Amino acid sequence: MIITSVDNGKLVACRKLADKKYRRKEGRYLVEGERLVADAIRHGAKVTNIFVKESVADKFATSYPDADVVADRAFDTLCDTVTTQGIVAVVEQAELPLAAPCGNSLVLDGLQDPGNVGTLIRTAAACGFTDVYAVGSVDLYSPKVLRSAMSAHFCVKLHQSDDIEAVFGVLDGVMKVCADMGGKNVFDVKFDGKVALIVGNEGNGISDFTRRNADITVALPMANDFESLNASVAGSVVMYQIFAGKGN
Repeated sequence: MIITSVDNGKLVACRKLADKKYRRKEGRYLVEGERLVADAIRHGAKVTNIFVKESVADKFATSYPDADVVADRAFDTLCDTVTTQGIVAVVEQAELPLAAPCGNSLVLDGLQDPGNVGTLIRTAAACGFTDVYAVGSVDLYSPKVLRSAMSAHFCVKLHQSDDIEAVFGVLDGVMKVCADMGGKNVFDVKFDGKVALIVGNEGNGISDFTRRNADITVALPMANDFESLNASVAGSVVMYQIFAGKGN
């Protein structure tokens, strides 16, 4: 049976997931595109519904035999992208309550750009970081963050909070490293044990609380009188330095 009506109950519920408040209320979010859907399943995410576009349904028939087929016009109302690959899935959030990290962790201190946040989550996963704490930041499950993270959501533990003090509380005993201008050259720092890297807001930098309570502030050396780099670029470089363990 093909879903043809845009008012179909399943489709209405899916469209509501475009809203952050509804995502948090329901504890679910949408992933769009062939790779993201496949990776969600491969990494063991709980996928509750899969929808495929009627015009490309044959392509997915073998891999997703239980998917709902949706008429093209109705399917397009589910998509955030202009050019869709013809598949979306509803996934339950695996977000956990605040708890101590299992390994190295990333703290997003007020970041608002979805592209930056997605890139940082992706780099954290690539560097073997186990946990990401987003404090007063853009919703980790927004479509743009999901696209930028490229399936990294399924590889790290995600925590969202509005309380930086509470996050620092679960980081007790972890080396809290703040990335900010004027800090110590990161390439001269030795990282021992678990590390929590804190990256601040794109325009305002780290919060006052973070500045006062971090164990060390590090910065990247700059040539040509540059003062700073994009938050995701700077954070990624520091994460790789922590991952490589080459500080001395």
